[in-house]
Amino acid sequence: MRPQDLKQKLEGIFGFVITPFQQDHTLDLTGLAVLVDRIAGSGVNVICCAGGVGEFYALTRTEFQSVVETTVRAAAGRVPVIAGVGHATRIACQWARTAAAAGADGLLINPVYFVDPSLEGLSAHYSAIGEQSGLGLIAFSTGGFVYNAETMERLAKVPEMIGLKDEIGNLSTFLSCRARFGDRFAWVNGMAETLVAPYFAAGARCFTTGLVNFAPQIPTAVYRYALARDYEAVERTVALQVRPIAELRAKRKGYSTAVIKEATALVGLPAGPCRLPLLPLEPEDRLQLQQILTVLNLLPTPDLAGVGL
Repeated sequence: MRPQDLKQKLEGIFGFVITPFQQDHTLDLTGLAVLVDRIAGSGVNVICCAGGVGEFYALTRTEFQSVVETTVRAAAGRVPVIAGVGHATRIACQWARTAAAAGADGLLINPVYFVDPSLEGLSAHYSAIGEQSGLGLIAFSTGGFVYNAETMERLAKVPEMIGLKDEIGNLSTFLSCRARFGDRFAWVNGMAETLVAPYFAAGARCFTTGLVNFAPQIPTAVYRYALARDYEAVERTVALQVRPIAELRAKRKGYSTAVIKEATALVGLPAGPCRLPLLPLEPEDRLQLQQILTVLNLLPTPDLAGVGL
């Protein structure tokens, strides 16, 4: 898919799929296909594999290739597939070429870590990935990469750059950059459902979510209300159905991914454990998650077939 074509599709719900593992921590590609097929048919507009909740940092390049190929095959053209790539430029370019060959429609550029490159180095990093892959690139602004107008000015010169996923939560910067660059970029609310109302009011038309793995009906309801500009309904849905899960995800380090995987497993879908260094939920937190899912009517009903009444 051409970068500009992908940019036009970056609206609505940007779902981030987990990478299911077997109990021995090997890939569960059959399980991944089940999840992607379910998500692609749920009303989600874009799917990202090998993102943060997809534990891209814990995958080998061969595993990454298998994850992208499986996601593309299971999505079956219903929605664009974005693959997350990271690491330093040389490695990121290798992964970008792998993603392109596997059929990905675009790339989410995860922040580099350990080093803090200059703007010139960062721009060269994006340019190299774009040239090597030919795919549309989405910058991921979070702890390892904090954007501003000067940064976006540099990235705007990279032809393949099409979007920004803002996981910083600074609406002032978001508004000023959007006012300056307009439709040069697709503007993605990376703060998920909890900040859909202010980000959509500020001009975002796309938001990220991990809830699609086990409860896609929640983000689809949020998006429906956001499209109607019924922000009271958005906030009501967030308060009742999203915030309890979001607060648990923020409770301990590593829970942002672990809670999503555990919730997916609890509703009876493929998930498996996280890979180290992430750990499973503490027993009391798993119980709390079960209680939240019970209140939301998400847990499977026990099979009473054959039980005498």
